[in-house]
Amino acid sequence: MIAGFTDLIEGTSPEGIELCYTWSRTDIGAFCLWNVPSVEALEKFFKKFGPTMLKTTKFYPVLQVYPGSIEYELSLLQMIVDMASQ
Repeated sequence: MIAGFTDLIEGTSPEGIELCYTWSRTDIGAFCLWNVPSVEALEKFFKKFGPTMLKTTKFYPVLQVYPGSIEYELSLLQMIVDMASQ
């Protein structure tokens, strides 16, 4: 996965994949917000650079209108809290 993140940092990531935000959890987990053309493109990225990580990763598609509203930000945080409690 290091090679994949290096590509992201250098701006050479495939298929327009962009890591926007990452929130760390205290139990080794993390939540990441990606900007990708499709869920399939992100799954392909994970299969290439992090096949082991893909086994424990869940993808939740989120649509956003730009600019983001307060309601959107709060709903995103609520979704993260809900996923963390699973």
